[in-house]
Amino acid sequence: MVKWLRRLGELLRGLFLHNLIIKILSIAIAIGLWFFVNAAERDSEATFPVSLLLREIPPDVMLVSPRVDSVELRVSGPRTLLSRIDPEKYAIALDLKGVRAGPTTFRIRPTALDLPRGVTVVRMMPSEVTLEFARVARKSVPVHLSLGVPPPGDLRIVESSVRPEVVEVIGPTRDVGEIAALETETVDLGGAKAGVIEREIGLQLPSSDLSTTAASVKVQLRLAEPEATRTYKNVPVVVRNSPSPATVKPEQVSVSVRGPKSKIESLELGHGAVYIDATDYKPGQLDVVPAVALPPDVTLVRKIGAVKLTVTEEIQQLQTPMDATSSVLPSENSTSAETEGGDVR
Repeated sequence: MVKWLRRLGELLRGLFLHNLIIKILSIAIAIGLWFFVNAAERDSEATFPVSLLLREIPPDVMLVSPRVDSVELRVSGPRTLLSRIDPEKYAIALDLKGVRAGPTTFRIRPTALDLPRGVTVVRMMPSEVTLEFARVARKSVPVHLSLGVPPPGDLRIVESSVRPEVVEVIGPTRDVGEIAALETETVDLGGAKAGVIEREIGLQLPSSDLSTTAASVKVQLRLAEPEATRTYKNVPVVVRNSPSPATVKPEQVSVSVRGPKSKIESLELGHGAVYIDATDYKPGQLDVVPAVALPPDVTLVRKIGAVKLTVTEEIQQLQTPMDATSSVLPSENSTSAETEGGDVR
């Protein structure tokens, strides 16, 4: 018996000491796995935002209170399940069908959320929201141009237009009723030059609750220099394309013009600037108003008076043929020449 017990003890000791390190490591790994599994299955809590959707808003009302876009959801469950939750895939919808003008309180219920089994909602923050609605009104109002920095120098606005001239404003009845007109965004002309300026700009809305049928308008401005007047005296009248000799009386006229200041200051009316085109005029005498060659944007202040144009018929002088007898009569020189010739013979 003692011998048998001794052999059993040696056998057990051999089993225990054989590959002792491997056995110790195996036991440690098993214990670690047990703790990891139990820790993962232990309930934990997590908080994440959930989108709040507003649906079925009646067309005759609109939201005028600050919008609530999301609520904070706190849930409890195993950590492995909580780590798999994607907040972007969840949303809570509020059904606004039938709401009327005024404040309305909505209780937020997370029952519609399809959370993983084993995950429960601890709380929702906030659990209810109060939204205010107003009745929608529409009104057509004119659009006014808003100017900021004026044009440089002597430039001035001579024409302006806004298209469309009238827009429809949409918004809460109270706000729409207070609007008489809308102004465009400010147009600055600090670096502008003479000519036509076209821009597409937005409208200034006094409230974020308001909207318009036109997001922007087209503005057109025409800038021009101040005009000046100048009188040119003793400008010669030139006759062009006359088939016959022609004269005018008076030969010089005074011309008064008006236009942009810079052009008027540099304009010179020299020879040929005032003229009469006599292409189709027949010989005779008639009263004609001379034309004036002027650059663009420069005009006559008053018309030039008529001058007397005289077209003279050109007389052609004919040469008289010589008498036949005179052509054969010897000249005085030829006679003496012949006489001298006789003397020589």
